[in-house]
Amino acid sequence: MSKPNDTGSGGSCMTTHVAVTFDIEFDINGTFAAPRTRTPQGAISLTGQPGQPSGLPVILDILDHHGVRATFFVEALQASWFGLEEMGRIVELLSACGHEIQLHLHPAWLIFDKPDWISHIGREPPRAAVHDTLINLSHERVTEIIQRGKAAFVAWGQPEPVALRTGSLFMERHLYSIFRASGLTVSSSVGLGIHQPEDHAMKLFQRPRLLDGVLEIPVSSYIGTDHLLRHKTRLATLIGMGLREQRTWLAQAAAEETPVLVLLSHASEFHKPKSVDGSYQRNTLTERKFEQLCHQLTQSPSLKPVTISEIATTLGDCIESVDTPIVLPREASFLRFLETASHKVLQA
Repeated sequence: MSKPNDTGSGGSCMTTHVAVTFDIEFDINGTFAAPRTRTPQGAISLTGQPGQPSGLPVILDILDHHGVRATFFVEALQASWFGLEEMGRIVELLSACGHEIQLHLHPAWLIFDKPDWISHIGREPPRAAVHDTLINLSHERVTEIIQRGKAAFVAWGQPEPVALRTGSLFMERHLYSIFRASGLTVSSSVGLGIHQPEDHAMKLFQRPRLLDGVLEIPVSSYIGTDHLLRHKTRLATLIGMGLREQRTWLAQAAAEETPVLVLLSHASEFHKPKSVDGSYQRNTLTERKFEQLCHQLTQSPSLKPVTISEIATTLGDCIESVDTPIVLPREASFLRFLETASHKVLQA
């Protein structure tokens, strides 16, 4: 895929390099809350009903239309429930479209390894901060989980991943040395708008930083506002940002010569299941945001879409740049509430 504003492989801190990233994961679908009546949803949660594509197919069409290559962090531990084949077909699709594929891990899926998992969750109901994080696991267990994820990539016929994104952006400093020993040299697991790490060196709004031999390329956070117009640290996501907020964020980053931005999204932000018939309803507001994002990235000479690995290999001269958060005008950030309200009325 060609990029209209491609200036070659060399990195420059005068250009704002923007990595569009997606976490590709199946839907656990409330199974832990109601294990006898609900089950996880596989490929349908990413692609929608046959004959009525939504979610991932829409994402890939928009990327192809604009010639943007994205990074897809593919969750590998769901194989505990689904086996390898179902996600393997998704990986094959992403690979055929020429996108970058890296590793994503949600340890909560490993609960399904237990033959008596229903009884187990009855005794100990899963909590994200305990059961869906690598933080509190032993060095040996984290290593085992990473190797399990990498083995899935091999089974899918993919190169071993070099980059990892942790589930729900739970991340602390001690994990980097384990990543490095496991052959992972890049992480995109810090997101201050979601989780504040204890180590001050990890409090990164958008600047990549080398930590214990691993390059952390954080999901960008910025200073926006809450519903009372108070300043708030927010994560850069498609579903969380408004149209004007997103446009202003990119333009301000370019004006301030911010070297690197990373935006996070999920296929679930592009559709939602209908409660009546199980089909999926497209989220046209998210689609508009994504169309606007890709258009802005390819039409602005000061913005350049890149992958996570391209940041790691070409932008080493930008790693030590000052990490100053982008502070958006209050009105630009607040307008997202009005946009969402208007969209809900139109969708009703």
